[in-house]
Amino acid sequence: MDEKKIINQNKTEEPEVEKVQWLGMDGLLCLLYAVLGIIYSWGIINRVDFVVGIMAPVTAIIITVSVFLRYCFEVGSFMKKSNKKK
Repeated sequence: MDEKKIINQNKTEEPEVEKVQWLGMDGLLCLLYAVLGIIYSWGIINRVDFVVGIMAPVTAIIITVSVFLRYCFEVGSFMKKSNKKK
């Protein structure tokens, strides 16, 4: 009888939904997208070659690599935790 109650409780629980964290990495990426758009637009309109050709791409590459490495470290730490449980 107790098993039926546990099964029914599990069915009524709602699954956890991942939400966007605007103050975390997700918000930073959205802000970066807007800022790079403004910088590119300003550089194109004013014909500033340094901004368009060097500064904006290097900034985008640095941030992209840092986000990629952050997620790699998260996956690595998750794998270490799962290996310790075994």
